[in-house]
Amino acid sequence: MDLLCTNCGEPWDLDHVLHEEPEAFRRSGSAVVSCPACPKDGSSPKLSGKERTKLLAARELGELLGDDVDGYAAEVSDLGGS
Repeated sequence: MDLLCTNCGEPWDLDHVLHEEPEAFRRSGSAVVSCPACPKDGSSPKLSGKERTKLLAARELGELLGDDVDGYAAEVSDLGGS
């Protein structure tokens, strides 16, 4: 299962985020809010309105689900995230 970076939209394998390189990701609850693929200047990449809306929904879900990362990954998948 993948987790989406809610800033840039990059999908990341759940195990990679949690176990292989957790220090490379900033999270809020279960949501990844920045990742190694994000612009280094801290800006948000240009995304379509539809993609940005999906990422905002994914971020809200991550905050609501807290530490339930597996449940979050399944919900993001239902959003069409992975």
